[in-house]
Amino acid sequence: MKNSNNHLLFALLLTPFLNSFAHGQIQPDPARYEASIERFENADFISPPSKNAILLVGSSSIGFWNDDAPADLAPLNIIPRGFGGSVMNDLLHYYERVILKYAPRAIVLYEGDNDLAWGLSPATILNQLVSLIANLDRDLPETRLYLLDIKPSIARSHLWVLAEEVNNGFAEIAKTDSNIFHINMSKFLLDENGDIRKDIYLPDDLHLNDTGYDIWAEVIKAALTLHEADFSSELIGTRFYNQTKQLISDCVELINDPENRKYTLGFLLTSSGLQLSDFDSRSRDSNCRDTLEVVFTKDGAVQQATFSSSTLYIHKGEGPYSLNAEHHSNRLPISQTGGSFVFDSIEAALIK
Repeated sequence: MKNSNNHLLFALLLTPFLNSFAHGQIQPDPARYEASIERFENADFISPPSKNAILLVGSSSIGFWNDDAPADLAPLNIIPRGFGGSVMNDLLHYYERVILKYAPRAIVLYEGDNDLAWGLSPATILNQLVSLIANLDRDLPETRLYLLDIKPSIARSHLWVLAEEVNNGFAEIAKTDSNIFHINMSKFLLDENGDIRKDIYLPDDLHLNDTGYDIWAEVIKAALTLHEADFSSELIGTRFYNQTKQLISDCVELINDPENRKYTLGFLLTSSGLQLSDFDSRSRDSNCRDTLEVVFTKDGAVQQATFSSSTLYIHKGEGPYSLNAEHHSNRLPISQTGGSFVFDSIEAALIK
């Protein structure tokens, strides 16, 4: 972690709110999960996890995904350690046994959901997260942390206003540290009107069903593909996430660039084509197979841009496909697309 002073400042800003909520904030006893932690330790003894992996940790939304997560996030190296019903305080209590021992290169964390159900305040949850981050600053300063939104659910719809407070707090904390990322999961689990979807939950109206986990997995993998590619020995490659309508290319070479720069590109699939949504420079240029060729007008405006890939994979590993997507200012000027570059001429074919 970096910028630990900012985390301290954030905690100090929370103090007035914490004082007002402190009375009656009874934490559940972490000892109720001793058996779960021992099962993890036994599994580690039988089959020691790989070093430099990505740790998934948190409550039942991670726990229900423990078995499927390694395949859903392949080829990334994953250690799934979700234990159902947990709260943020449980992670602090078992920090050395369920986080520190793995020395992960990155952590995907889901907590806060059960905390609210226990009656804990948003300020308490965020303050405990700041304490957890302080531990990581001290012990694992280079580890990246991905904070998952508290997901909306029918069973806990009465807590959604409080959940949004926590989610906004996660987003603010992520702004203080270049190694912390906020994954806005909730927007993908709501319908176009902002209402809770009813088709993505188990009969308990709390936990995700297979459709829900398809979305969940794709959102997380899209974030990890974008941010972990520079630190991964695995070939992540270009991916299209059909549930979230995102295409991520983790390494793109800009053709005819005298500085030979490399980029990460993100696209959203719209009714008009692929809309360029993210354009970030890369610190490393390994595994760059995709290209972007740009033609400029005499006054320096973009006249034409062509994105090409021969490594496109669809959800669940289908592919590879070749893809050529072209933007041309004569067909779709950015003045008609809200300033966005839309690649409206698309050709794709399965590579045999």
